Amino acid sequence: MVDDHQRYRIDECVRPGLIESWSGLDRTLDRPVTIRLLDPLTEVGKRVELQARALVRLEHPALLHVLDTVQLGDRIGLVTETLPKETLEQHLKSQGILSSDECLDLAIQLGEALASLHSAGFAIGDLQARNVGRRQDGTVVIVDGPPTSDANTIPARPQDDIVSLGELMHECLVGFRPQLDHQGRHEIHPSIPSAFRQLIRRSVDRTNQWSDASALVLALRSLAQDLDRATDAVDIDQTHFLKAERSWLAPAAFVGVLAAVVILVGLLVTRTQVGSSLVENVREVVRLEPQDPLIVESFDSSTSVSAPLLSRPESRPTQLQIVSIVPFDPAGNDQVEHPEKIDLINNGDSNTGWYTERYTTADFGKLKDGVGLIISLGPPQQLDRLRISSPTIDWSFEIFASENTGGGIQSWGEPIASRSEVSGTTTVNLNDTPGATLLLWITSLGRELAAGGHRVTVTEVSVSGRPKYG
Repeated sequence: MVDDHQRYRIDECVRPGLIESWSGLDRTLDRPVTIRLLDPLTEVGKRVELQARALVRLEHPALLHVLDTVQLGDRIGLVTETLPKETLEQHLKSQGILSSDECLDLAIQLGEALASLHSAGFAIGDLQARNVGRRQDGTVVIVDGPPTSDANTIPARPQDDIVSLGELMHECLVGFRPQLDHQGRHEIHPSIPSAFRQLIRRSVDRTNQWSDASALVLALRSLAQDLDRATDAVDIDQTHFLKAERSWLAPAAFVGVLAAVVILVGLLVTRTQVGSSLVENVREVVRLEPQDPLIVESFDSSTSVSAPLLSRPESRPTQLQIVSIVPFDPAGNDQVEHPEKIDLINNGDSNTGWYTERYTTADFGKLKDGVGLIISLGPPQQLDRLRISSPTIDWSFEIFASENTGGGIQSWGEPIASRSEVSGTTTVNLNDTPGATLLLWITSLGRELAAGGHRVTVTEVSVSGRPKYG
């Protein structure tokens, strides 16, 4: 039995072990809580207490947040949100495997939590389905591991967490973790979709692994958007098919009925004298004669002969060549931010990219309205779409277009598009806007980084369009 506390009522032990988990109630706020009890004199207790103090400011929905610490006799209590009643392991046993969308959503939540944890210098070491709690709203939370309990393996390394997350995705999709072949390599089950197999293989392959958990999250978000676009395309194709089907079914039915009538009439009339005469008359009426070709000409009011007016067929949008990308910081001292990092955009490595300075708040510490990237495309084009990839979460931007190279932000006019609180890969419809230069103007730096501060990273930029005629 554990002694009660003035503020926290302690009810019953829900998870025994070196670190016990007790259900309780916060009397001050009248809310249920979980209290983790640890002995600060043991090696494990010392380690968890150190982790809890170091990670007290670390907040992510998929990590148990330490709400308070209390002294309970000779032990310390870490007060957290209540533990979910169901673990992911129990959910998989009762409900079966997850769909691709469910697995992606779960992996993104856990990947973001691991990225935050790794940025603070800690790792879990081995993420298992039994270590993941599942809330009633479907979100998940890591219930075993820093900051509220010890690492699952010692030493705990970020690379191990990426491997175990890849294995967990495999388990969610087919019901079991990947097996090892005779050479010690993971065997990815062939029933897993190919895009998922590539993600999982790179996660579990230590020789060609993602550089960090943030890179894996970026890939997961890109796959999620690709799946959304594929679903939309299937829906559109099905709609078009049904419309086309309806459009030819009615004429086909009419032709069938008409053919049946003709056959019946033919059988009737060919058996009578009247019918024979009628057939001959019909032959005379429908005898085909050669016709003169129909010529349609277009004339203006003048009597002179003018050349026919030709219209050039409209070309399909293709990916345009980007001549240059230049950082743009009109409120800065040198008016650029990290020009030495520009070459990291579109270098084929999604783990690297250009990034802004680190600011104290998402609104640039109130020092400026924004920063951006000027994207030069050479001659003016009809711009169709802009595609941007970034690992930053919940950042915002505006897009400006100019048929000339731009000056200050005021000279670009009004934005042609904007997006708020975006993450991963984002495609912006530019509505066939004419332009030779685009300005990607960052207006919000998104969520706070695990290490503190705010900044935006851009890894890839591409523009599609068509030549501008005329």
